[in-house]
Amino acid sequence: AGVREMARLMMGLGCVLSCVTAFTVPQAVSRRQAMGLGAAAGAFIATNPLVASASMDPNDMSRFKKALDGVNYLLDNWDTATVECESKGNGECTDSPDKVRYYFGLRTTDHPLFQLDKLYTKAQAKLPDDVDFEVWIEATENLASQIAKINELAYTSSFGEYNPGGGKEQVRKYLLLCKEQVEKSKDSLETIVKLLKL
Repeated sequence: AGVREMARLMMGLGCVLSCVTAFTVPQAVSRRQAMGLGAAAGAFIATNPLVASASMDPNDMSRFKKALDGVNYLLDNWDTATVECESKGNGECTDSPDKVRYYFGLRTTDHPLFQLDKLYTKAQAKLPDDVDFEVWIEATENLASQIAKINELAYTSSFGEYNPGGGKEQVRKYLLLCKEQVEKSKDSLETIVKLLKL
């Protein structure tokens, strides 16, 4: 019982932090701050109809499954989902790391991970009695931290070509680092979905 009360207190702290840091680009952040940063995120998936019209009801636990579907789609289609191709001229395609942010609720408010803090609160109340609560806390904190890192890497990558010493190679470097976090977020979401028995 003490562990659950401590977790509820931590979730509340995450909510407060999310209000303070909702629209900032994270720098070096602690696990608790990262939880708030990730929880504040809101966005949509432009290329994946499975998640484009997600319910924003915090009682809708299927949002975790829809978010996982979106992440799987992103990873399965990484080479096409993370580029921007010109419609004119020779149709040249360039890396577009900012597109990754759409898959994690970092652009608009109609994504399954929008207001993640509220979703976490409702989800925690729906956890099965036999759940490993430490695994739940670890998975939810990891996901929030991964979303914060994805936000930072994708944002930084977007300007990699224009920064001193930058170029397309720098954009690609940050994009690949971003992909590592996306892969980790998949594991976190899979754990959350499993624990909720969705």
